[in-house]
Amino acid sequence: MKTISRRRTASVTPGKRWSRINAQVGESDAALTENGGLLLVAELDRVLGITAALDAGIGPVKERDRGLSGGEFALAMAVVQLTGEDQLVGFDRLRADAVGEGLLPAPVPPSTTAATLAARFGQDEREGIETACAQLTGRALAAVPVAERARILSGRVTIDLDAKDIEVFSTRKEQVIRSYKGEIAGRVHAAHWAQAGTVLVADLLDGRSDGRTHSPGQIDRAVDAVRAAGASGRILFQGDSGYYAGKVAEKIVARGGLFRLGVPRGKALWRAVAAVHADDWIDTVDYPDAQVALLDYAPADWPDGTKVIARRVRYDAAALSADPRSRRSRTVGKDQLALVLDGIEDTAYAYSFIATNEDLDLEEEIAQAEWEFRRRTKIEELFRDTAYGAGLNHLPSASHAVNSMWMWGALLAYNLSAWLQVLAPIGGARRRIATVRRLLVRRAARLTSTARRDELRFAPAAAQLIAATLAKIRAARTLLAA
Repeated sequence: MKTISRRRTASVTPGKRWSRINAQVGESDAALTENGGLLLVAELDRVLGITAALDAGIGPVKERDRGLSGGEFALAMAVVQLTGEDQLVGFDRLRADAVGEGLLPAPVPPSTTAATLAARFGQDEREGIETACAQLTGRALAAVPVAERARILSGRVTIDLDAKDIEVFSTRKEQVIRSYKGEIAGRVHAAHWAQAGTVLVADLLDGRSDGRTHSPGQIDRAVDAVRAAGASGRILFQGDSGYYAGKVAEKIVARGGLFRLGVPRGKALWRAVAAVHADDWIDTVDYPDAQVALLDYAPADWPDGTKVIARRVRYDAAALSADPRSRRSRTVGKDQLALVLDGIEDTAYAYSFIATNEDLDLEEEIAQAEWEFRRRTKIEELFRDTAYGAGLNHLPSASHAVNSMWMWGALLAYNLSAWLQVLAPIGGARRRIATVRRLLVRRAARLTSTARRDELRFAPAAAQLIAATLAKIRAARTLLAA
């Protein structure tokens, strides 16, 4: 007689009692895979032509036409990181999954071969990945409803610029250096298309690389990418104070774009803020105790029409610190901070500044511009998602070329997740890579053959979700072919 579990005595099925299964470990089954959801990646490749687009953009990476092409290898690296592997040895682990690897359009190379192939990718080949991603984003958007597609492609295009340090623990890695924070790091500079939710361009540089120096070239590539994707709307670039430079603004204007760039605090700005009348401050959108105003100040030698928006936030004395490392206290004017710390005043204002060349004539337009700049968090989600979902929290090789391809593997995994959710949304909101992996990719399945037809058999809950997602992707294939 089977032992009744003490955790519960009733089965889900009414009228039946539940008993524990007394299982033993049997022989391994080569027909099993833990990555049955890679079937969806293979179908996405067939619908959008991912490998072909990558091959066209990257070009040949070897003198002899044998083995993996550049596009096949780039997709394989993205898949390895999409399945949750965070080291090059992940190639070997995926190769050991014979069924999972067999679902892909090309075989997965061993880790040693992967490092050799990654080293063949130079700047031109990585920029070819950018070109391919732009074209693939345009194809994916062709499958969305007409109104939504028009909003993304014909409306204003928002491109966010930002950088993220990736800490390493060896100075022997190429192009890593101790950053101003004291970390040995490489730095990823990226441009993210907010409306489409995809990466446009990216470069891996050292930990002290400056966005003000490097971004003009990225701006050109980002504009070319969104145009290649079919976007016709005017482009707005946003960046924090790390991109505050006249030459950055001039490059954006030369490409016909608008800009919103954070402005470092300086004496000229404090004087301009002091000259603002109390009645000129406007309440912000969705930010209690905060106000905005347009300053009578423009940075010298910047494009015509540049103006500066100031935002002030009122804080009580208890919320401010005398510690010079306090980030909040550094946003308060020195005179105001001294009065608060001495107990003379109970409150003080913290200030932030934005330089822009937009036409802002109405108070509502000023408040809206500040609100949109404050909500430019999607590129931060990109860095968080790729770090915790695709292994971009470290650089696994001593070679800069290999690490640059590792970066692009994570970014391609991010774009794969975006294209998949454009064709087959999972709920109402964009899901992170880790969620896509849990719901769709890392799903155990058994490969069976019936009447000369191969079938993957999943658990009931997974089978229902994967079948529905597969049907949506295939429906998009019919739509794109029309």
